[in-house]
Amino acid sequence: MIKGVGDLNRCGEELERRLLLRTSPIAIKMLEKEEDIPKGAMRPKRDLGLHLGLCQAFAKSRREKVAVAMLKEDNWCYVPVIALGLAEPPDFYLEGHTNFPSRIEDLEAAKNAAR
Repeated sequence: MIKGVGDLNRCGEELERRLLLRTSPIAIKMLEKEEDIPKGAMRPKRDLGLHLGLCQAFAKSRREKVAVAMLKEDNWCYVPVIALGLAEPPDFYLEGHTNFPSRIEDLEAAKNAAR
């Protein structure tokens, strides 16, 4: 039974040992307000002067074992911003134009993928 953070840390260490992972597993927490960001968490725009894609933030967290807080203004990629509900998708996105024809050859299929 997990009773606290120490137990979670031990579980993570056990996973790393058993799975022979090259990088550390990470946890993700959705915050309701900026004040909920843990002290010491890195904010890409504020601390590095640049935006990161969410996948880049995950990689940075795994490789450097640093807490990364990503708000809308820290994100470079629009997909997680929309998918996580940080912004409403524009009509252009919902009509499939962001994936057509570069990723999806059929506009109707691209439209379905956007929803």
